[in-house]
Amino acid sequence: MLLAVTSAYAVIFAWMGYRYLRRRDPLLRDVMVMFASVAMIFALGLVEAFGGSASPVVRGVLVATLLAKPVITLRLVARLRPVPAWLLAAATGAWAVSAAPLVVATGGTPPRAQIWLAAGVFFCLEALAGVLLAAQARSLGGAARVRLWSAAAATALFGVAVLTSAAGRSTAVHSRVLALAAGLLYLLAFVPPRRLRRIWSTGAAYAMTQQLLTVPPDAPATETWRHFCHGASQVLGADVAAVLLPTTPGRLQVLAYDDRALLSREAEDRDLDDLLAAGFTLDALAGWTGPPAVAVELAQATGTRYVTATPITTPGGQGALVMLSRHRSLFADDDIALFTELADQAAALAQRAMVLAERQRLAVIVESSPNAVIGRSLDGVITSWNAGAERLYGYRAAEAIGQDIALIFLDGQDETERALVTRAAAGERVEQDQVRRRHRDGRIVTVALTLSAICDPSGQVTGVAGIYRDISERRRAERMFQGLLEAAPDAMVGVDRDGTITLVNAQTEELFGYAREELLGRNVDILVPERVRAGHPGQRARYFAEPRTRQLGGGATLAAVRKDGSEFPAEISLSALETDEGLIVSAAIRDVTDRVTAQAERERLITQAERDAAERRLQHTRRLESLGQLAGGVAHDFNNILAIIGNYTELLLDTLQADNPAPADLAAARDDLGQIGHAAERAAQLTKQLLAFGRRDVTQAQVLNLNHVVGDVEQMLRRTLGEHIHLITHLDRRLRTVHADPGQLEQILVNLAVNARDAMPGGGTLSIDTGNADLCPEDAGDYNLRPGPYVRLRVSDTGSGMPREVQERAFEPFYTTKPRGAGTGLGLATVYGIATAAGGDVHLYSELDIGTTVTIMLPATDRSVPTGDSATEPPGETTSPPAHETILMVEDEDALRQTTARILTRAGYRVLAADGGAQALHLAQTHPEAIDLLLTDVIMPKMMGNEVAVRFADVRPGVPVLYMSGYAEPVLTDNGTLPDGVVMVEKPFTSRELLHRVRDVLSRRAPVSR
Repeated sequence: MLLAVTSAYAVIFAWMGYRYLRRRDPLLRDVMVMFASVAMIFALGLVEAFGGSASPVVRGVLVATLLAKPVITLRLVARLRPVPAWLLAAATGAWAVSAAPLVVATGGTPPRAQIWLAAGVFFCLEALAGVLLAAQARSLGGAARVRLWSAAAATALFGVAVLTSAAGRSTAVHSRVLALAAGLLYLLAFVPPRRLRRIWSTGAAYAMTQQLLTVPPDAPATETWRHFCHGASQVLGADVAAVLLPTTPGRLQVLAYDDRALLSREAEDRDLDDLLAAGFTLDALAGWTGPPAVAVELAQATGTRYVTATPITTPGGQGALVMLSRHRSLFADDDIALFTELADQAAALAQRAMVLAERQRLAVIVESSPNAVIGRSLDGVITSWNAGAERLYGYRAAEAIGQDIALIFLDGQDETERALVTRAAAGERVEQDQVRRRHRDGRIVTVALTLSAICDPSGQVTGVAGIYRDISERRRAERMFQGLLEAAPDAMVGVDRDGTITLVNAQTEELFGYAREELLGRNVDILVPERVRAGHPGQRARYFAEPRTRQLGGGATLAAVRKDGSEFPAEISLSALETDEGLIVSAAIRDVTDRVTAQAERERLITQAERDAAERRLQHTRRLESLGQLAGGVAHDFNNILAIIGNYTELLLDTLQADNPAPADLAAARDDLGQIGHAAERAAQLTKQLLAFGRRDVTQAQVLNLNHVVGDVEQMLRRTLGEHIHLITHLDRRLRTVHADPGQLEQILVNLAVNARDAMPGGGTLSIDTGNADLCPEDAGDYNLRPGPYVRLRVSDTGSGMPREVQERAFEPFYTTKPRGAGTGLGLATVYGIATAAGGDVHLYSELDIGTTVTIMLPATDRSVPTGDSATEPPGETTSPPAHETILMVEDEDALRQTTARILTRAGYRVLAADGGAQALHLAQTHPEAIDLLLTDVIMPKMMGNEVAVRFADVRPGVPVLYMSGYAEPVLTDNGTLPDGVVMVEKPFTSRELLHRVRDVLSRRAPVSR
């Protein structure tokens, strides 16, 4: 019997010692000490049974240790629940008072009274410890509850066994039986079989499961976890039970039964790792143990001391079940393990709540969606119909559910719809744009359709869900946008972030030469010149990073490339468009070839204008120089002429002042008069050259053959040139006619011949040739003439030629390289003036020491040379009738008026002289007789000669008019010729020329009534 009892307590002691050595838990140490004290009585029995009686000291120590067992038990209970400190002190004092006499007894058996006192105190303290253990057991559940009840019963029974043993040997067997029974109960409490512990825990787990199932299915997941924590705290006896649940990566949520915040911060994964790394209950307030910071924070937040954490598994990852208690728990390991498993069920229930909540949210979303969401079975029966479907198709849900989906189809859409459903049932996501459907009222709505399969939990396809979005307004907006896009005057290109072309208009096709299908989906770099293509992606990325409306290139002209590879200047404006597919950049591209060309032309014209202005300034300067030369030349020549006239006039006056001049003096006087006449002729010739140069000479133009002019002047030229110069003429027999003044053409030939003669002092050859020329546009530019038929007169010599600087100034008036007095410098200037006045041009070509060629181009005419004896006979060879007519002469110069009147009067004419237009008109009105001719100067002050002629015709109609002037511009036409019917005698004239012209006009006059 003693061996059995000893074995039971030895097993418990050994097991507790093993566990203590593994965990060094103070609670296990107290249990181990408690069973060590119980084992003292059996150790004493073994000593007495096998070794004889023990010494009084050993016996006293063993008995005192045994009697300390209730105190040790109370100390253990104090770790599990609140025990007043005075109670522990009183128990310790009672033990000391009752055990001391037994310890100090040195011989024999102690008095019975002392034994009963010690046994009574022992029994009372053990009974108190048993009651406290039983009370603690009532606050727990599961295996911990049963095991604590067993420990409480064993403690009380052991107290009875000790009390029974106080009666002596007669009750020794009974005492040992009770002790054995207590040992077996202790074994059941501290070393129960695993299967039995599982059975005890399952009951509490079942109750907990029932409690979790009472949570409403639609309750939040946090509510399920709160119920789990509440049940855990009840079963495990913890003051607070909490769970740490993963939320986002690296973060955890701390939940307890109530809503209080257990942490002032958000829990992290390292907090969970620190708690689980401990592996056993932590004394969070014992700083010397180094508890994790999160354990300290949890204990302080809940007013507890001990923290126990065990891992749990949740759908979001690993979490932890945390028990927070003010006292230690005993026998809770199995319940904690089972609650760890229960956490999986709680997580599933919480997940169920989340799924239900998600489904509820989805149902709300579907119901509140502006789009139509329709569910149907595979055979086409409508199973769900949301509010968006009611608005889109006009059918209420009660009317549509159970009906065939074909009620919204148009005729002929059934086959197409079945094909789409088959694709969706096969797992394909079907998307269709611009699908037409029928509204309840019969109108057509355009929708965008998305179909997807509906599967049951096993993955079997049970139906098809369709989302229908009304795009009627969008289609109208798209059509409007497309219309605006196509109507845009510029090429429009839409590009996404990758540079893919997503949008083009008709102008883009026309501008770049690509078809729309060739551009869509391709990279926009195909429109960029290759030389700048490498930098284009970077520019595009920068614009997408900061999109705004702006002009690409800062307003500078860029370049684009067509399909054929040709480039053109372009102006590109960018703007950003937000679309369903994301940001698209719209580029408006304008071909600015015309503008660039116009700008280049404008710049060219500006440059040309500036160049022309510079040339005009240069020409103006040269003109001023020419005018200076002209003034100097005219002054020089006229001074010479005036000197001749003045000197000879002075000599003539000296001769005539003598009373009886000698015959020799009279002969010299006649020679002097001849010299004066020659000087007057030189002055007249010089004046005529000046007028010809200035295109102010009176041109008597007529249709003529240039060959005839050359032939008429050829003999005179040969006499002028001299025998040392050989004259050669080459005349085109088929030469066209020209309209020009033959006298001026003769002057051209004479001037050129004289210049050639002076250039060939040692002799040479002068050739004159004529020919026809047809100027094309390229050739006409060399002569500053219009394209057309011309007659060419070319005069070439083999003289000394001209250097380039002389050629550039050859046509300037009074510019000459001849020695002073050898020429006037008006030769080539006169040639140029006559040729251009006739509508032609002059071209000069010269090489030093080779010769000079002057080419004159005159416009040809298709008229022929007149024939007959219409040529006027030379003056002096005509026979005129006696003069008797009346002539009204108007001249503002007194001397010229007097000399002209004398010439006409001497010839027999009656002359009415007037000094201006006013006097002439007065004479025309007051003269009683007929007036046969109006002879008037052209240039007069107050009233010009042509105005006098007009007003005179009003008074005396039909009277012919003869003009006299050296400068007849007021009566000339635009090309420098006299109008038809206008006759003029040029100043200075001789008496013979004047009388011949007067007689010629009078002879052509029709009879006038007097």
